[in-house]
Amino acid sequence: MSFNASFSGNSRGGFAPRRGRGGWGRPLAKPREPVKPDIESHPLGQLLQTVHNSDLLDMPSNSSHNVTITDCQYVASYNWLNNSNPTVVVPGKPARWTPLQYPQKLKEDSGQYFRDLNAAKYPDFPMAPVAHAVLASDDFRPANVNLFACGSTLGNLLRFVRGMDKAFRFNVEAIGDTVFFIRKENDPKELIKDVRGFGHTFPEAYTTWEQEVKGSETHQRIVQYVFGNLKCMVRFECDGYIKDDPIGRLASSTLATSNNTSNSTSDEEDLLKSLQDTAISRPLKTTTSECEALTIKRGGSEIPQCSIFDLKTRSSRAKWGINMDDIYPLLWVKQIPNFIAAYHDGFGIFNDIRVQDVREDVQKWEKDNMKAIRRLSILLEKIIDIAKEDARGLLEVYFAGAGGLEIRSQHGEGMHALPSELMEKWADNEATRGVSDSDASDDTDQKFYDFESDDDWKAHSDEEEPDYTACSAEDCGYCGKCTY
Repeated sequence: MSFNASFSGNSRGGFAPRRGRGGWGRPLAKPREPVKPDIESHPLGQLLQTVHNSDLLDMPSNSSHNVTITDCQYVASYNWLNNSNPTVVVPGKPARWTPLQYPQKLKEDSGQYFRDLNAAKYPDFPMAPVAHAVLASDDFRPANVNLFACGSTLGNLLRFVRGMDKAFRFNVEAIGDTVFFIRKENDPKELIKDVRGFGHTFPEAYTTWEQEVKGSETHQRIVQYVFGNLKCMVRFECDGYIKDDPIGRLASSTLATSNNTSNSTSDEEDLLKSLQDTAISRPLKTTTSECEALTIKRGGSEIPQCSIFDLKTRSSRAKWGINMDDIYPLLWVKQIPNFIAAYHDGFGIFNDIRVQDVREDVQKWEKDNMKAIRRLSILLEKIIDIAKEDARGLLEVYFAGAGGLEIRSQHGEGMHALPSELMEKWADNEATRGVSDSDASDDTDQKFYDFESDDDWKAHSDEEEPDYTACSAEDCGYCGKCTY
């Protein structure tokens, strides 16, 4: 068996359905039933409006006929650490692509995995870490953002306007000039059932958390772009980044790159930086009656958007390959330029690994799906307008999997996207700052940052959730339903 780890500048035609030998090995796994919103345990609020796909063609919009994503820029990022208390590292760093020289047999996935790691880690306010990371940037002003969403919520809406029948729901809140879309599962700590395949063990073997972000569970990124007339900010999970550039394609990337060039720093310099940075932490000043304190550590380094990748694994014996018609929309929402497809033999040996620049493919998908994309633009404008006009500004979007998309008031008192302190800072356009190192006490083992007064800390610090699985469903996380 030969090992093929290829890199090409264009992937069209490279992901045709794979036909394997039948009659041997384990039987193919049947796809699982998708999890549906539990409206009995979590009742729906008052119905405000129902939107059908066909209605969107007749709704007015300020957008031009061709609606595209432009001016994509990296804004901030953070890593969740595997700590007992909720802890993030800002700006963090994605796992580095470190492929094995020779294929090795990997163990099959085992263990328990959350559907939404952000909610599982910080169930009261899953959007709080991303707001802290964004507000830490001196260049950011919330008044310029119309929509703050994650890859999962936008992916669900994109599937709806494309006529797909997957049920979903998410919360909506207007804070200042920004409308937040907040992912909502049946339970914040809901687990993925029937995990199988190699969607976890493959990235564990082929990517590495570098020294300054050791102990990380996930890297969450926030990008900003213009979509139609909307200035959007989108959080998503990043599977990893490519440090080396074998054919020079990163240097000419049209996507935004960071001014930070630390991705070319030597391992020794990374280690020194980690010793300097990762010991700096303090619990944020969140109200204890609202939620558990969130610990923010400064560490890692900014990685340009053109270096990151999305990853899927699949059996080479399956009767289907990786359906790129499901992948391209998610890459488009996240503006991820690279895709890694890893095929295994059914027993844990990966002999076919393809690392590809898919920007041209994503642009072609955008052009070919302009009608659906235009409907998405109109739908977003509709939801935003209703949220801003609502007295409470607390809504939810619900789609049962058939019929129309329902825009409702949140049931009961509702749930806010952010704790009150962060809401005020966002609405008032007040960027957070902290205390410089020189102001910290010298007789303590840790140096603390006060996010309200530090002019020296200007760190440009997520479906979305773990996405290493073979599954192509954005909000499914590690489900492994398509592995075999």
